[in-house]
Amino acid sequence: MEPSGTRAETEHEPVASNPFGGTPPWQRRGGWKRGLAGLGALVLTAGSIAGVSWLAFRDDGGDESEAGDVIYEQCQVSEADDAGRTVDAPRLDTPADRTIVTIETSHGNLEVMLWGDLAPCGVAAFLHLSEVGFYDGHDCDRLTTQRVMPTAILHCGSPGADPESEETHGPGWRYQAEVGMAGVDVQDVLALVTDESGNAGSAFALIRGQAVPTAGVSIIGGVIDGYEVLDAIAALPETVEHDGEPPQPVTVYSITVIEETDVPGGDVAPPTGEQTPTAADQTPTTPGTDAFTGDPAPEETATAPAG
Repeated sequence: MEPSGTRAETEHEPVASNPFGGTPPWQRRGGWKRGLAGLGALVLTAGSIAGVSWLAFRDDGGDESEAGDVIYEQCQVSEADDAGRTVDAPRLDTPADRTIVTIETSHGNLEVMLWGDLAPCGVAAFLHLSEVGFYDGHDCDRLTTQRVMPTAILHCGSPGADPESEETHGPGWRYQAEVGMAGVDVQDVLALVTDESGNAGSAFALIRGQAVPTAGVSIIGGVIDGYEVLDAIAALPETVEHDGEPPQPVTVYSITVIEETDVPGGDVAPPTGEQTPTAADQTPTTPGTDAFTGDPAPEETATAPAG
């Protein structure tokens, strides 16, 4: 796979610390109009790869189980009937504004900055599962690579998942994840995989390259180091496009917190009502509607993954 471009580390750090790359959209004069216009143009130009993008986040039952009784009101933590290893449902407390974690894999380490002020429920749940060792020693179950942005999407976080089985593999509970990053241009991010009601479990995806998420997924952080690890995982020897089990096994050994901090002054605090968990009646992502749109390559290269 051809590299998506060499970028200096300093170009990524501001994006991770402030995913809006400067002034948040709600603080820009007239920004929402420009944002809508730009997003509309992007959606039109990305039409040729909508099917490819939907493949990356279609529902294959890996971590989606119908939510049961609500256990805790905060973040709407509810029971789920999962196979494999499970952990007790936690009370999800408010996390630090920024938390840096190291994801240790069989191909090298990545550092990810989690945005606790933008996605408190998602970050709190991800940190809890990391701290109790739920993710330790599991294999990532799916890799999608393509010629268009995002160039690679690595699915992990469902220990014991079997693509041939209809059983769900999660922690034994679900919670409502945030969708406030929907429609915001992001790059090199960590996303939670959600079901049609916006419920998340343990499944997550590492996305390499630029993308515009919809409400079908929940962005909770940005990669700040280890981009070459994702590039190496996605560098397939015989094809650029792939969708299925990673040709080379990718094992997540551990996820460890290395730093926590709060953002002074609340410069990137979300506006009221825009970063709240999704409601059950929110319009779901459906087949043919991409969970991520990205910058398309020339038309002749925008083809569906092999297999």
